[in-house]
Amino acid sequence: METGRTTDDANLEAFLIRKETVDEDLWNYILIQSKGTSTEKIKACMLILQNYRNVPREADDILKGLAAPTEHEDVRETIASELVKENIQIPGGLYFDLLIILINDPNPQIRKIVAPKYNLVTEPMLRFAEFWQKHQAILLSKIAHLAIQYQQLINESLNRLTTVYFNISKILQEPEFKDFEYNWLVFLPVDKLLLLYKMHKMGKDAEIKQLLIQLSKDKEYLRNFIEEMKASSIFKPREPLIQDAIEAYEMGKHSLCIPVLLAQIEGILWAYAEKQNIKFRGTITTKNGKKKIESVKLLLKNTMLKDQISEYFTQHFLNKIYTEDFRHGILHGRNITYNTEENSMKLLLLVRALLDQCD
Repeated sequence: METGRTTDDANLEAFLIRKETVDEDLWNYILIQSKGTSTEKIKACMLILQNYRNVPREADDILKGLAAPTEHEDVRETIASELVKENIQIPGGLYFDLLIILINDPNPQIRKIVAPKYNLVTEPMLRFAEFWQKHQAILLSKIAHLAIQYQQLINESLNRLTTVYFNISKILQEPEFKDFEYNWLVFLPVDKLLLLYKMHKMGKDAEIKQLLIQLSKDKEYLRNFIEEMKASSIFKPREPLIQDAIEAYEMGKHSLCIPVLLAQIEGILWAYAEKQNIKFRGTITTKNGKKKIESVKLLLKNTMLKDQISEYFTQHFLNKIYTEDFRHGILHGRNITYNTEENSMKLLLLVRALLDQCD
């Protein structure tokens, strides 16, 4: 970042999802310990919790596996005891996942350890989940897990998290939120997404655009973005192309950046569909009869992807991107005034949003 930081620059730090370089020696040691005796597994748990910034996201699965009822009680009890400490620094989504696993543990002593924390957050979280799942189940998972999937540690206290989630369901039911231009930013922490929405309600849309442009150009953010793509089976083959688009964006060559990102977004969706055994030009049954899946529109509206991709992402993509004037006009050469910084920024963030959902 440049020197002479403004208030917006400082605020930007809260939006960035950061994770430090993986300590490969430590990670390999953790992997060995996690497959050993109960004592060694406890050591693996402690090392993950104490060094969360320096282990890959696969560490989340190891923690959840070690908290499962099939593991030794000493291991599960250790994790339970760590969860109730005040200064635990793991993502909120992982924290809630572990709480849910342990509150259903067959050992009443383990359930007793986590019960106070679980009861503190259960009521607001259940209300939030009920509303959110009604609209798009994956968003609850992805927004709650954004620090699990993509690097940012949630260092806020449990009380603050509880307050945030307690108010989310009420906010998400507001008609204005459904029309909020950036409600599809599923990779942002929940409270930061709602902060953008609050800025929108205050008429600060220009400030939102500048903040998101800053985010999309931040060197650390882009470095992490590229590293996360390399870790995804769907994104890895496309990472060189997307990186070329990023470089064009940084150089202000939006006429080159935008067509690449448009094509790659669709390619990512088709690649994800194939992982779900949805074939290009396969036949589906719609209310208007049988159709071949030959367009992204049909893919998002008439296959199981409609329940796996954020509803807000789908609405924005189909209503604002996959249109005659924008996508079709650009890729078929009719639209020659598309090359703006804002369009590049939006498409780059759309790719980032897909990275959270298509893994």
